[in-house]
Amino acid sequence: MLVERIARGDAEALGELYDRYGRVAFGMLYRMLPGPEAAEEVAQDAFHAVWRRAGSFRPERGAVRTWLLAICRNAAIDWRRTRGKRNEREVSMDSAGELLAEGKVDERVLDALAAERVRKAVAELPAEQRDVLSLAFWGGYSQSEIAARTNTPLGTVKSRVRLGMTKLRQRLVDER
Repeated sequence: MLVERIARGDAEALGELYDRYGRVAFGMLYRMLPGPEAAEEVAQDAFHAVWRRAGSFRPERGAVRTWLLAICRNAAIDWRRTRGKRNEREVSMDSAGELLAEGKVDERVLDALAAERVRKAVAELPAEQRDVLSLAFWGGYSQSEIAARTNTPLGTVKSRVRLGMTKLRQRLVDER
């Protein structure tokens, strides 16, 4: 309902969406970007994109959280591409954990359970699919960058990503 209200121009609904998912979005962006300033900048850009694209949200295609985090991920990738050298942008997972430690316990437990389901499903994928998905989603690399990094044809990388995502989606739906 929040996204529908945002699509109608309700700024309060955007604030509610930010209150609900801002910390999760920031945590993910902080892991992908070099520091809190970059994560804040990209989070602001992502929520601005939500404001502009709220009308394109389709609930039958997935949850609001998934849609929002995809927007955040794409914004982070765009930020990294336009800001220069990748090595200067990498942040350790340990430093991101400190920011997430302040959240509510129940939210952290639910997030941990969901993350465990995803990790388990990813672990069951063939190694080739698991590797490209890890580079794409947790490393923030584009498919072209993965192809160059792994010396794999771009079409093969695209196929592995598509097959891996299809298997993950089916596995997670079956568990539900």
